[in-house]
Amino acid sequence: VKTEEQIKAEKAWYETEKVWLVHKDGFSLATLLKTEAGSLPEGKVKIRLESDGSLLDVDEDDVEKANPPLFDQVEDLASLQYLNESSVMHSLRQRYGSNLMHTHAGPNMVVINPISAPSMYSEKVMQMFKGCRKEDTAPHIYSMAQAAYRSLLTTRQDQSIVLLGKSGSGKTTNCQHIIQYLVTIAGSTNKIFSTEKWQAVYSVLEAFGNASSSLNGNASRFSHIVSLDFDQAGLVTSASIQTMLLEKMRVTRRPEGESTFNVFYYLMAGVDSALRTELHLNHFADNNAFGIMPQSKAEDKQRASQQFSKLQVALKVLGISPDEQRALWLVLGAIYHLGAAGATKSKIVCKKKKFSPSC
Repeated sequence: VKTEEQIKAEKAWYETEKVWLVHKDGFSLATLLKTEAGSLPEGKVKIRLESDGSLLDVDEDDVEKANPPLFDQVEDLASLQYLNESSVMHSLRQRYGSNLMHTHAGPNMVVINPISAPSMYSEKVMQMFKGCRKEDTAPHIYSMAQAAYRSLLTTRQDQSIVLLGKSGSGKTTNCQHIIQYLVTIAGSTNKIFSTEKWQAVYSVLEAFGNASSSLNGNASRFSHIVSLDFDQAGLVTSASIQTMLLEKMRVTRRPEGESTFNVFYYLMAGVDSALRTELHLNHFADNNAFGIMPQSKAEDKQRASQQFSKLQVALKVLGISPDEQRALWLVLGAIYHLGAAGATKSKIVCKKKKFSPSC
């Protein structure tokens, strides 16, 4: 129920007709002013900017209606009275400023990737969404996971959650949140599948499939499809992940200003002295045809060394034996040395003889 103050504020808002002025730097709140017919060229309107009170004649196509302040932190963008780009961006910005990263958009959800890992992703928070309906909870990635799980149990049909966004938007991170929620809330049969194993899988994928890009310091250069199987009681019985490495050529052709795959830096910084000697990594070449060079900053080297230890633990959790791990490091070491030797992909030239149908 609206209070008297809210009703007065909303009434005053409609009487003044607030709008957004769209410009190259974003959008600004303004008041649409009434003018006499013929006082402005066709297609023009007069506005007063709320920021400094200046009067402007602008194209009517650059003006979008603004919603009352009551809608500033609306949980569902579909419920906005005036649904336009400026109003959507304003609502998302207001919510983000209040540490509200998740917003419904009809049946979909918009998630603004937080700079740090806030406390909103924890087992305690998971329990708050367990068994709840989507309409009874605040927007959260856990509520999407719970809605899919609830629909799975009630309809006995497969459910899908598709994560979309540009590099750095948090697709991989939110996928992990969803899986961790389902495994924690649903549980698994005989603990065949656990959160520890899943985190180990992502540690391996992050090492072999992530790199620094122009948009993201740790970008996933692969796409993947995760599948969870449930039994009649709703317990997780198995899980699988299908990956598609989209940038295999990054191994031998590192883009300018970006990095090669993380695992090479982990290896060069983290191997012990015996393995370093075996791989001939005690000294590094000044140049590498593949662009695989050790990191120069001490803090980066330390971080890479820690990540290599984490990778070794993850491989152990997944049942990769020491001999199998050693085979991986030998292959990666060989790739490095090929680049250091200046190896390049050769072209096979086929010279056909006269009247010869093939080479």
